[in-house]
Order: sequence, then structure tokens, then C-alpha cells
Amino acid sequence: MKLGIKLLMLVVVMAAAAAFAGAGFAALTRDTRAPDFEAQTITGKQFALSDLRGRVVLLDFWATWCPPCRMETPELQKLWQKYRDKGLVVIGISVDREGAQVVRKFTQDHKLTYWQVSDAQGRIADKYSIRPIPTSYIVDTKGVIRYIQIGFGPGVEKELAKQIKVLLPSAAKQG
Repeated sequence: MKLGIKLLMLVVVMAAAAAFAGAGFAALTRDTRAPDFEAQTITGKQFALSDLRGRVVLLDFWATWCPPCRMETPELQKLWQKYRDKGLVVIGISVDREGAQVVRKFTQDHKLTYWQVSDAQGRIADKYSIRPIPTSYIVDTKGVIRYIQIGFGPGVEKELAKQIKVLLPSAAKQG
């Protein structure tokens, strides 16, 4: 029964995400420059998105209380582990209002090692016009949004991997 409830919740969240996307809430579109921002990871690393030019960046807006987000995090961890040495940076941007402490505990409990940022005030989420979560953006080596994923469900991790592989600098060298 628990699996049935989880599946139902996933379907509801995916439907809501699709409705939001269809209603014009995705203000950013593919092939536009990703809005720059400065942030500090929960481990203290200061960076700007523009500092990451030359690398493929997956930005994932999420929250610890969001069931699809919680299902997504192990898949993002796998992508990070598989492609980080090939030029991928994964940045989880938590919109939890409780701040970095909640995010830090969740990432420790779930052994997440990709970059995490607490966006409790919604400063970064506002730049990206985030409504439903999870929402992910894949940004190419020149800072351009190449893929947008709203929601998470079965098979999404495969599509994310496909999109990342195409954009990695090593893919261009291989022809």
C-alpha cells in the first residue's frame, strides 16, 4: 500500500508540474543564457555560476520535504559520481525555508556529495522563476540553458544522463 501512495503522490506532483509548465510558469527557456548568481555551498565554498564556464552544470531546485525531490537525490548523486571527472557540476539549490541546517542534515543522512546551496530567501529561485519543484536546468559550457526538467519520475534520470553526455567537453572531442 505504501508504494501505491507514493506512486499516487508522484503522479499528482508530475501533473501539477506539467500544468504549471503549460501555464507559462517556465519563464526561462532552452537556448537562453542562464541567469548568473553568487552563492555559498553548505560546506562554505563561495562561487558564481559564471565561474563554472567550461563545465556542464546541472542546477536542481528542490526541498527536503518534497517526495519527488527526495526520490531524485540518489539519482543526481549517481550522475555526479559518474560524470564529475568529465566536466559535470551538480548543484542542488534547496528552497527549504528552514535554511542550511536542514539541508546539511539531509545531505549527511543521505550521503550526498554534490554541491548544495541553501536558498531559504528564494533569491536564486526567483531568478529562475521556479514554481514547481523539483525543477532542473542543464547549462552548457558557455552558460546557456540546454535542457529543462520539471518534476521527477521513472526514466527522468536516463534523460538527464543523455542530455549531460551530449554536452560534456569530452563528448565533443570524441566526435
